[in-house]
Amino acid sequence: MKFSQLRTFLETVRRGGFAEAARAMGVSQPAITRQIQRLENELGVRLLRRAEGPVTLTAAGSQVQVFAEQVLSEYEALRERLRPFHEGVAGSLRVAASTTPGEYLVPRLLVLFAQRYPEVTSLLDVSDSRRVADALAEGLYDVGFTGIAPQRPHLEVEQVATDEIVLIAPAAHPLAKRRRIKIADLEGETLIAREAGSGTMESVKRSLRDAGAELPSMRTAMQLGTSHAVLAAVRAGLGVGFVTSHALDGELHDRNGVRVVAINGVSLVRDLYMIYRADHLDVPVVRAFVDSTRRWAEGTRA
Repeated sequence: MKFSQLRTFLETVRRGGFAEAARAMGVSQPAITRQIQRLENELGVRLLRRAEGPVTLTAAGSQVQVFAEQVLSEYEALRERLRPFHEGVAGSLRVAASTTPGEYLVPRLLVLFAQRYPEVTSLLDVSDSRRVADALAEGLYDVGFTGIAPQRPHLEVEQVATDEIVLIAPAAHPLAKRRRIKIADLEGETLIAREAGSGTMESVKRSLRDAGAELPSMRTAMQLGTSHAVLAAVRAGLGVGFVTSHALDGELHDRNGVRVVAINGVSLVRDLYMIYRADHLDVPVVRAFVDSTRRWAEGTRA
């Protein structure tokens, strides 16, 4: 049984006759007749009643009609699912990113990628680092970007960029009057924190541990989902906070805004990572985006 036979059979039923099907398919009427006869011979039953007027289905023909429609529909659906595996780079790309790379790094990478591969449709979902790693491990996205390196089976992790986290305080805050402070000077201060699972706060804690220090006792006034939200709360005088330096956008020169306060002996520069599953690299669009990001990272480092 061939797909061509099933298509011919369905077209004959839809058109109501051999001649009509032949005209619609651009072939001769005898060719249509031969296809139907071969299908009937293979199945061992008559499928159509050839009387005056439109052809009609036999009881067996009705069963074959249902089968043919299902098979051809599933075949077309399979072809669509396999489209990303073709040699051409096209289709959809699903990217998940934590807040900082999702706002400041990934959009730039996607623009560069779209310029080279205009047939690709990209979807970017921004979450926190832990959720991104979970989603990538479950295969819900093709590529992810985080501010921490996840330790998950089957996930490949590559450093692609760096980011500086800074401590900010309201411009009128006593800490803002000092160029540098000791970490102990934050004792008792009100902290505007990022949400649980944030790569920003995880990086701050890791940097402090590397420097042999830790955050002193601080009152957490609120937990917010983005650096911009933390910046707004600090600007409003609600406390101090840690944000990516990308979020400042000229705030250093705004006397009514915030000030960056350096911490003695602590470097808050962190790495940003691209993560993906190695078994997804056989999809051309995924492989192309991973390679494009690698080239960008290498050029930036150079």
